[in-house]
Formats: sequence, C-alpha cells, structure tokens
Amino acid sequence: MANSRKKNRRRKVLSTVLLLLAILIAGAALGVRFLRQRVTEAYGAKSTDEVKTVAVTRGSISTTITGSGTLSAQESAEVTLPQSVALRSLCAAEGDLVAEGDVLAYLDLTSVLTAMNERQTQLEALDESIAQAAKDAVGTTVKATVTGRVKGIFCQAGDSVLSAMYEHGALLVLSLDGHMAVDIPRGSLSAGEAVLVTLSDDTLYPGAVGAVGAELATVLITDNKPLLGDTATVADEGGTVLGAGPLYIHQPLPITGYAGTVSRLAVGENTQVTKNRVLLYLSDTTYTANYDALLGERAALEEELSALIGLYTAGVLRAGTAGVVETISAEPETEEGETSDNWLVATIRPQEQMIVTASIDESNILSVELGQSASVTISSISEDPFTGVVTAMEKTGTSTSGVTGYAVEVTLDRTEKMLPRMSATVSIRIQGVDNALLLPEDAVTRTRDSAYVYTGRNETSGELEGMAEVKTGLTGGGYIEIIEGLQEGDTVYYTEKQATDFGSFMGGFSGSSRPSGSNGGSGSSRPSGSDRNRPSGSGRNGGQP
Repeated sequence: MANSRKKNRRRKVLSTVLLLLAILIAGAALGVRFLRQRVTEAYGAKSTDEVKTVAVTRGSISTTITGSGTLSAQESAEVTLPQSVALRSLCAAEGDLVAEGDVLAYLDLTSVLTAMNERQTQLEALDESIAQAAKDAVGTTVKATVTGRVKGIFCQAGDSVLSAMYEHGALLVLSLDGHMAVDIPRGSLSAGEAVLVTLSDDTLYPGAVGAVGAELATVLITDNKPLLGDTATVADEGGTVLGAGPLYIHQPLPITGYAGTVSRLAVGENTQVTKNRVLLYLSDTTYTANYDALLGERAALEEELSALIGLYTAGVLRAGTAGVVETISAEPETEEGETSDNWLVATIRPQEQMIVTASIDESNILSVELGQSASVTISSISEDPFTGVVTAMEKTGTSTSGVTGYAVEVTLDRTEKMLPRMSATVSIRIQGVDNALLLPEDAVTRTRDSAYVYTGRNETSGELEGMAEVKTGLTGGGYIEIIEGLQEGDTVYYTEKQATDFGSFMGGFSGSSRPSGSNGGSGSSRPSGSDRNRPSGSGRNGGQP
C-alpha cells in the first residue's frame, strides 16, 4: 500500500511538472511568434522601403570654394584743393547724404586766380628747361672706351636699347686681357703650370694655370676664336683629364646704353677693337631721358591748370561721388612740419556697394582670379545669395594653426539692410559642367578604382541586380556627374544608407513601428530642373548642382 501511494504521488508530481513545462513551451512559442510578427511588421518590408529608384537626368553641377568674412563699406573718396585755394563757405555737413555733382562749398575766386598764376609761371619756367634739354640729344653711336675683343653681342638691328639692357645687362661685352678662362678642381695644379685645353669642336689650345684657390684652379687660354660658354676640357701634358667647364671672359667689360634703337652693328663676335672704335649705330635718340621727364612734369602742370580753370568757371566745389559726408573742413588742417601740394576738404563714403573680405585656404587660392563671379550669403539678411565680383586678392597669406589663408575681396551691390561687420560667406565657382548627366551620390557605389550602379531589382528576393560600371566626374550638393556608362532616362536602383535602430524596435511596441526614414514604399529621388528636386544653376555650399 505504501509503495502504491508513493508511486501515485510520483505520477502526480511528474504530471504537474510536465504540465508546467508544456505551458512554458507554449508560452515561449507564442512569445516567439509575437516577436517574429513585430519584427516582420517593423522590418519585414525593409528591403522594399529602402530601395529607391531614380532616373538619370540632366542639369548643371559645379565645384565651389568658400570662405568667411565680414561686410565693410567702400573706401572713402577724398575731395582736395590746392594749398593756395581757399573756401568762401560750406554747403554740406558731416553725415549729409550727397549725390555725385552736389555742391560741397563755394570757392574764394581770388585764391583760385592766384593758384592759376602760380601754375602758369611754373609752366613758363619749365618750357625754358625743355628747350635746353631738346639740345642734349643722345649720341647716334656706341663706341669702345678701351681696347679689347668683342666676345658677346646681345642685340641686333631693330632692338630697343632699353629692352636689351633689361634682358642681358649689356649691349655687348669685351675681353680686355686677351684671355678666356675655365675653372676646374685644383688637384695638385700650381700657378703657371702648362696644360692642354680641348673645346667642343675638338680644337686643341695650349693653356696655363692662372690662379689656384682653395678648391678651384683657373686655366687661361687665348680669347681669339674660342666662344663664350663653350665647354672646355683640361688635361695635363700627358693627356690625363683634370676637369672641364664652361669658358668665360677672364676680364670682361660690358658695353651699355639707355636710349634709342639699334640700327646697325659695326662689329662682329671676336672682332678686335681699339678705343673709340664704333661698335653699333643707334636711331630714335632725338631726346634724352631728362627731356622726357620734363615733358611728363609739364603734362601734370597742364592738368592742374585745367582743373583750376574749371573751378574758377564753376565757382563751387562739387562731390565727385555719391555717398555720406564723413568729414568736411573749411580750411586746411595740417600738422606742424607737414607739407602737401593739396589740402583735404572732405571725405565721402560711397553707399552704392559693399565689400566682403574673406579668407581662402592656400589649397584653393590659385583657382581664384580677379573678375570671377561670387555668391555672397549674409544669413542675418537672407538665405538667398547676393552676386558679387572678386575685385582684389592678397599676395601674402596669414598662417593660423599651420594653415595659410589669403584675403580675397569681393564687391557687391549694397542693399538697405546691409551693415558693416555683418558676417558673410563667399562661394566662388571654380569649375562646373552644364547639361551634365546627374544621379544622387547615394545611387553610385564608389571604390578606390571604380564606380558602379544597379540597373535592376529582383522582385522575388528584393535583391539589386544589373550592376553597371560608370565613369564619374564632378560631385557637389549631393549629386554626382555621370560621364560614361548611362544615358538620360536610365533607371537606377539603390538602397538608403541608414543604420538599424534596435533600440527603437525593443521599445517600440506602442505607436508607429516603421523605421525612421521610411516613406511607406519604394520611393523616388529625382534631381530637379524641370522636375521637383533636380539641381539647377551652380548652387551654393560646395557646388550644389
């Protein structure tokens, strides 16, 4: 009986354990099923949701460089008068807005007449100097000042004397001591030692060591026939080569000039000449440099007298530009010891344009040129860019943290809201392509050596297929230029580049279960132009197409 009760008890315990296990297994199965269902709901369509299609379209794409800076007004224009001219009264005050041609002051006409008389007197005195200088003509020949041999000629008929002097430093060069020279390693050579010198045409000349320095020895040969710059090889009398180098004139004398045009050469290379021998003939030597300088001085005086006549006729001083009067004075304000031909009446700050001075990185500065168009964004006014032009570039950069930047000045038309010191971003297009084939960057997979796209999708597995290699060009604004491999209208498939968010899944049993970025099915990303999002124009921020 006892054994029977024990067996029944064991059976009941076993049955209970089995029942509990069955319940646990069933619960686990239901949990797994429910979890799988949630995963499927959340991510089962992931391959479908993330697959995008896009057609190859045409548009413009460009590469730009950017820099930041601040707005500033244009430099003030100065209004001046000769020191002897005085004002009768002012018609403008500091802070006044004036237009070009507005009257700033009335002139003291007596002082204007005095200034005119001064200029006329200076002109008459200058004319006497000019007449005297006209008699001092530059000679029509260039002569040798010493005896020597012509070893270099750096001009020919028709050449400007100034041009030849600028390029070569001389018109001709003479050898004075009868020797050409070549420097070779000194070795064991001593002064006066006889050597043999062979030129490039295999002509052999006897030579001698002229001087010996710490490292080099100078070997001399005749200057009769050997050519300046020819290669000379030096050997001892036994034929052992000691060294080689170019021939030069041992004692040269440059023949110089400063005016005229070479009309004819009177000597040739290697000609032996004596003192006062004519070397070349000149033309266009009527006036000296002093005469030309006097003519320039007279032209400046003529301009000043003409301006004074204009002031006397008008009787007033007018603004030469539109803007705000920054300073204005009724009489000269010069510091002690300071002298000047003119005195400052007023300064006017133009209001028509503004300037942005931006720093451009050294890696991009060589792509910037004067006159280039630039887009200027002033975020405190508008996100829409203003159009400007590069008007100045700094030649000396400023280094900060190991990176050198160069100041580039961009000028743009001023609007009412523009104020000095406002922050601005400058974008300069340095290269671009119009009517290019374009795709979103995400649609193109690039490796180190190649790039490819997918032109198909397996409807059963959802896998992308039809891999086609393409050649790409410029990249900018999220788009990439396709040079080869596709045609306009071709369809490309690609998947969004997004990370899996397990946190949102584990905590996301309430609310929407669709992953962030999904749009409820296969989407279409299309560049605009005529369509919604096609890039058009050069765009901003790094070459947006």
